[in-house]
Amino acid sequence: MARVRVPSLVVTFPTTAAAMSCEECCERRGLGGRMIPVPGEVAAGCGLAWKTAPEAREELAAALAADGVPVEAMTVIELLEFR
Repeated sequence: MARVRVPSLVVTFPTTAAAMSCEECCERRGLGGRMIPVPGEVAAGCGLAWKTAPEAREELAAALAADGVPVEAMTVIELLEFR
């Protein structure tokens, strides 16, 4: 298994409570992704970020807005993954 760089959408939050609300929202709606530590390339108010596929941006943004989850930023960066 090799580690390769893959474009990923990284969503950051102003608080840990907002990050946990994102995780709950995504689980409830069946949206893919997972919580990760904030990558060094991204600045954030808390130490957690949601990582998902870049093509999920619109659906994720709509779901978080509908649930009132505050978002700091949505950034696409390349992260290492095992493939």
